[in-house]
Amino acid sequence: MKPLRLALTVLMSVLSLHAQQDSGVSLTIQFVDGTNRFHVGEVIPIELSFSASIPNTYDMEMRNYDRSGRLNIEQFHVTPPGRDPLQKYYSNGALMGGGLGGPRVLSSEPQIMLDDLNEWVALDRPGHYFLYVTSGRVSRRDATKSEPVEMRSNSLEFDVVDADPAWQQQTLGSATATLNMESSTAEEKNAALRTLRFLDTPASVQELVQLLGTHSDGSYWNEVAGLAGSRYQSLVVRELEQRMNAPEIALTANYLYILAKLGFQLNHEPLPPYPEKDAQEQKIWQERSQARDKELAKLQDTLYEKAASLVSNKVGTARAETVQTLLARPSRDPSDVKPVTGPLPDEMPSAFLNLSQDQQWNLLSAFWDRLRVPAMAAPLKKVVEQPDMKHQMLRDVALRRLYDLDPSEATPIFLQEIRHPHLDDGMFTVKGETLGLLPDETLPQFDQMLSDRLEQKESRTTSLDAQLVGRYSTKAILTKVKRTYEASAGQWDCVTEDGFVFYFLRVDPDYGVKRLALAPSFCMSKSLPAVVKMQRWSEVEPGIVARLNGLDLNRARQAAEALAKYGSLQAENALWDRLRRFHAQRADRGNELAPRPGSPSDANEAMGFQFGLVEAIGRAQAWLLTNEQITDLENLTLGQERDNVKRWRWSSPVDLNISFFGEQVQATINSQYTAVDLTSLRGKLAQYPSGTKFMVNGFGSPERMAPVLAVISDIAAEHGFHLGSPQPTQ
Repeated sequence: MKPLRLALTVLMSVLSLHAQQDSGVSLTIQFVDGTNRFHVGEVIPIELSFSASIPNTYDMEMRNYDRSGRLNIEQFHVTPPGRDPLQKYYSNGALMGGGLGGPRVLSSEPQIMLDDLNEWVALDRPGHYFLYVTSGRVSRRDATKSEPVEMRSNSLEFDVVDADPAWQQQTLGSATATLNMESSTAEEKNAALRTLRFLDTPASVQELVQLLGTHSDGSYWNEVAGLAGSRYQSLVVRELEQRMNAPEIALTANYLYILAKLGFQLNHEPLPPYPEKDAQEQKIWQERSQARDKELAKLQDTLYEKAASLVSNKVGTARAETVQTLLARPSRDPSDVKPVTGPLPDEMPSAFLNLSQDQQWNLLSAFWDRLRVPAMAAPLKKVVEQPDMKHQMLRDVALRRLYDLDPSEATPIFLQEIRHPHLDDGMFTVKGETLGLLPDETLPQFDQMLSDRLEQKESRTTSLDAQLVGRYSTKAILTKVKRTYEASAGQWDCVTEDGFVFYFLRVDPDYGVKRLALAPSFCMSKSLPAVVKMQRWSEVEPGIVARLNGLDLNRARQAAEALAKYGSLQAENALWDRLRRFHAQRADRGNELAPRPGSPSDANEAMGFQFGLVEAIGRAQAWLLTNEQITDLENLTLGQERDNVKRWRWSSPVDLNISFFGEQVQATINSQYTAVDLTSLRGKLAQYPSGTKFMVNGFGSPERMAPVLAVISDIAAEHGFHLGSPQPTQ
């Protein structure tokens, strides 16, 4: 053994003696197939084995990715060091949280995680290497919370040798053959993509560019990461630019983003690390970062303009997906949310029908303002007239958009849907709220049919039928509907209950108020506002307070949420009293109110109840908490939830952020209160003391922002508020 290798071996052995910070847990790594010799560009799979010698003490996070593609929960330490292939890509944004998974109790039975070293370290040169892993995946429970455990693995030695052209060609051919075979499983295709991603040769780069523009399954991460992490960045950008013109290449958002980002990176060095301790340097760094963001956005806009000029050259799915990309492009200006003009509307109908159902739903849900042109009525009608579809949300939004464009065309379809609700993938898919859009006060022709369907014991449309009865049925079937309802009183789900009670409130108000007082729930979105509008809330609130104080914590939470949204000032005292009793009962068991794997159901129920109760007090519509009350609330809150309460303290100026979710306004005050209509926004703002300054930030078109800003200006003038120059932005 050479002296350097011997020194490194001794050093790694010494470090391993101090690796484990908690003797109750261990982390062991090994190469998956037992080999320790790899080619440059070959996948190096690592098995990580976690175990605990003390039972029911340690929790292990099982998540192994997030929405950005990486989860930095492990660190792979290689000596001599290699290259982080995605360091530049992540240094200028592209980070997102999330991902599927969750904690699991760690025991003596090893929990195995698999990862590829190439994800974190690219070894572009032959040599002899050493590897160990540190992990933050495990935490230890104590009396009140979980504390992360610093873990360090054993060390491995391995060799990386030159990759000869024959091996590279064979590896490339095998991976592409797997991707092209219809019989290949999703797991096999994913493994083949990762092989291409890490191979990193000019030929694999060309293959990844082709795949990025032709895959239609919506999963592009390996292609994007392979191109972003390649050594051949100039080649990557050149290939992406040249393939833009190919008729079969779809210019997706991923395609245009990675081309813009990598082209930008070729001409710009990464920003230096953020200066944590120097305020002046932080300001300079932020200004440079913002300038770079604007430059990158301008480059993206140029590519979107080029993509628009190439639409007519595209064919089939590539054409449809390119149109979709243009419709869902990032917004830089308020005018971007208006219906598109020019040649693109002519392409939309046929392109829309060539998209997948999920892509259609996304466009109709998030980008309807851009699609709202008369030519879209025909494709929307084709979508809603399909006899069956797998997507459980598409038919509803398509029918709603068709009604928005052409009510006369949509109304017969609405009526047919009421007669024969579609069961897509086993569920009725057009919501009662959507079918309730018709202007008719009642539809007597459906009375008998709907009441008959409600009597059917195994009906799949009971919830929908109850909503339709609530919206359209007449008093002629009151006796029959009462009989059906009372036969299962107290057993209906919330949405069904809401439909029944809303019907009773319309045709027999006294009976409806009585039923609502006995079965109130926050999710009864029709009945609760109706009884408020009838000015009979005072008859219902005592029943809700009684449920708040009941033994069933799930129903008590629902009562708290109802009081938060609709309750009077008297409800505030009831909520505080209930919280004080809960605190007294649970104060010596506060450590139970923390999410843990295997927690007993009563602890989870109590945790959910406290969350709902605290949120109800802190975010209620009828009152505004002072900072002294927020301190009291924090002191009464047990477990991790109290950290949320701390953030509710406020001072002038107060942030007021205006955005829109579909057609609905979302006005958020102090990241605490959210108003979803102008009436509740007016009421909440009026509770702040005179002289308060609000910093208004708007997201939306001038047309949508105008009425909201008018309400804010009116209430400011009335109550002596000061407004920080509201400027609608995108």
